[in-house]
Amino acid sequence: MDTAAKTLRQRVNHNLKRNRVIDNFIYNISGKTAIYETLQFKIWLLINKTRDTSNLNPIIIGGCPRSGTTLIRALIGMHPEIATPKQEYNVLIGINNDDILQSILDFSSEEITELKNKWKNMVNFSEHALRLYMQKQRKQYIIVKQPFHILIINELFHYFPNMKFIHIIRDGRDVACSLRMHPKWKMVNGKIIPAHNISPFDWCIRRWVACINLGKKWRESDKYIEVKYENLVNSPVETMQDLFQFLHVNMIPKNDLLSYYKYEKDEDHYTNIEVGRAIFKKSIGRWKKDMSEDDKEMFKHMAGKLLIELKYEEDMNW
Repeated sequence: MDTAAKTLRQRVNHNLKRNRVIDNFIYNISGKTAIYETLQFKIWLLINKTRDTSNLNPIIIGGCPRSGTTLIRALIGMHPEIATPKQEYNVLIGINNDDILQSILDFSSEEITELKNKWKNMVNFSEHALRLYMQKQRKQYIIVKQPFHILIINELFHYFPNMKFIHIIRDGRDVACSLRMHPKWKMVNGKIIPAHNISPFDWCIRRWVACINLGKKWRESDKYIEVKYENLVNSPVETMQDLFQFLHVNMIPKNDLLSYYKYEKDEDHYTNIEVGRAIFKKSIGRWKKDMSEDDKEMFKHMAGKLLIELKYEEDMNW
């Protein structure tokens, strides 16, 4: 290790020790709800609060970003009974946005006007927008996918008590490494080019911890399921068979299931172009080459116990 690298590592270790009290305080808060996106959503929901609830039973997908929510949505979307908009949107927040209604749900101006005139609060609007989409698609169920659904899972279960929530979970080290460089691509003048983004690593770790902890309290519910990304990639047929059983729908032929990528267009997912390819395993364990020794120490300090709890490791010796 050269002198500059040693100096940097010593500085990081010193800062970790010096800021341990502050870091533990932030960790304990972020493990609950105090991250920026959560506060945003909570305030919006508070302002738009309603006593109404829905008897609709949507399939809601959520989880920490970069955990595989797009992949699982694409696989479920191969089922002939399930309506599956390709692009993501939040089932409560922003669904009454004209762009979402037009570009994602493919509603006409007349349909949008009628929905907005007839249904004023967010729950009624969301329910009837989803029902209209299902009707137009001639499907019995609908998936609504957005990673940040996990941040408002409590509110979602309150407003949609009959929903099924799928929480996709991935090794936090791989998630943090992916988040640090996300998005890798951006669209400029109709072309997909590298984005060259780098996010603070501690922020990436905290985001993963917060998302996992928000889902954990629902583990006893028969309407909540956790699916590990690694199981989905290594054993897609068996994992999806269990998932379809949870959703109370029949399993579909293996060839149909695994051909999902043929129906995904790269231009629709330029921040996640991998979904346009068949399942591959190279992203599992990416942390082994992406994380420095200082990154590992930071992760162990902030989320090592959670990694063990989720059975990604047996101890801190990795």
